[in-house]
Amino acid sequence: MKTTSELKFDKILKDGFYEILKPLGFKKKANNFYLKLYSIGQIINVQKSAFGNKDSISFTINTGIFVPEYWLAFYNYSDKGLPDYPTEPECLIRKRIGNLRNQHDTWYYIKERTEEQQLIAEMRKNLTDFILPYFDRMNSTEKMLQELDNSDMMMTPLGKLIVYGELKKFDKARREYEGLLKNKENPHFLMTVKEYGQKYGLDK
Repeated sequence: MKTTSELKFDKILKDGFYEILKPLGFKKKANNFYLKLYSIGQIINVQKSAFGNKDSISFTINTGIFVPEYWLAFYNYSDKGLPDYPTEPECLIRKRIGNLRNQHDTWYYIKERTEEQQLIAEMRKNLTDFILPYFDRMNSTEKMLQELDNSDMMMTPLGKLIVYGELKKFDKARREYEGLLKNKENPHFLMTVKEYGQKYGLDK
């Protein structure tokens, strides 16, 4: 049987997220919401802290921009093809709600006496004022590339190199490649960089 805090969390997911996201086409799976667009995908992950318990729940919100070309080049180990429902850690670009709000890492807390309506209102505000406007700026490959050029994103060090290479933006890929080659401290990483450089013809 679920605790009061767990029931409140479920209600926040439903009323604070699902009611807004479902009409927009997002599909829910556990604590994740995914929208598949023509050329990219958008993910919202509601992450519970591992340090909480059934009576004291803390959570934050992660967002991800899923880029098929990047996933196929970086994650497709067993050649199974694109996942129907990718996860946020597999995304090229990842941002937490604190980052989108230009504040410190932000967590929300639920206990037995928490007034969940306040948190529901806060989650709706997070969606309408921060997450969805950000997704609007990242709803195509072209917009995603523009954002990559203009800002410093949280992503794997190889992210830009792979995306530029896969999308045949070779001048930009070469710039990333040459920058990554300066990392002399990690021989294994350097070897991986050179492998991608060969793949995209940047080593000539």
